[in-house]
Amino acid sequence: MEDPCDIKPFKKTSVFEEYQKSQITILSISGLNCPNCALRVRNALLKTYGVTTALIDHESGLGEITYNPDIVQPQNLVSAIVLAGGDGVHQYVAQVME
Repeated sequence: MEDPCDIKPFKKTSVFEEYQKSQITILSISGLNCPNCALRVRNALLKTYGVTTALIDHESGLGEITYNPDIVQPQNLVSAIVLAGGDGVHQYVAQVME
């Protein structure tokens, strides 16, 4: 059985369109019980087209996400976080702070 907490960092190479117009949003994220949870959420966000960076801190429960608002909206970021926990073991909830 695969360990659901064994997370490898996702390496993203963003395309030009993702960088054309950058915006930063702060998300409050609950359910981040360890650094691997933060990495799981980070990976899910970086796999979202339009996101260029994602900094997630499991201790504060905050995430700083840089994205192109012409491609992806903050609600899509929240959805990506919720889906990152859909493994039957982890559950994440997020909301936009600013």
